[in-house]
Amino acid sequence: MIMSNGSKLRNSFLATISMGIAVLTVYSTTDPHVGNRRVADFVFPEQISLATWQQLSSESLPISSKPDENGESIESAKRYLYRKDDLSLALEMRYLVGARGNIANLLKEHVNLAPRIMATQQVKKIPGIGSYLLVEEPNSNSEKAQTTYVSSCLTSGGESIATHKEFSAVLNQVELTPRLFWDWLWGKDSIRDRRCLWVNIALSSQDGELDHNDENLAQVWLELHQWWQPRFPQL
Repeated sequence: MIMSNGSKLRNSFLATISMGIAVLTVYSTTDPHVGNRRVADFVFPEQISLATWQQLSSESLPISSKPDENGESIESAKRYLYRKDDLSLALEMRYLVGARGNIANLLKEHVNLAPRIMATQQVKKIPGIGSYLLVEEPNSNSEKAQTTYVSSCLTSGGESIATHKEFSAVLNQVELTPRLFWDWLWGKDSIRDRRCLWVNIALSSQDGELDHNDENLAQVWLELHQWWQPRFPQL
């Protein structure tokens, strides 16, 4: 029987796939950590410059030694304090592994924002870059905000997300190529990279009132997004 060129190509492709599966099976048996290597240690820098803002200080934040029930863990964390005129800005950076991408839950758990504050949350989107969560702490004596928060997770691919649904969509968009498969097999890359840099920015005023400062915060967020893209932690 004479095989057509299409049949030969199809059989060759199937043979390659079968061989890859066989290699993966053998390798997985001898190395149970295949595709799930421990990420490299990462330390945040002492300084992150922000245009028009004066950095006052930086300090490491405590991190938990074990992942939570969903496998999410904070590997490194740091707080940076800035000043501009009568405005104070606190930037908290956390390196998450096994991330879920649920910014609202992260804020409630690690920033301890009250329900009345979380009730103000809004997802803001900037085309071509991603989204962030905007939360405002109401001032009981005024209609203006007392503290405004902008929070999001920056992924290894450069996206910025604010919800678990967005994070899952980013993971599902990964194109599986032979190069990626090979790097994943040897622990050099991840097919579903569940790491992110959680950026949380809090803006407050000395007089206790803020008037529509979400644009000011969004500019800082954009600057941080650009700064971190080439500096995302290596595996």
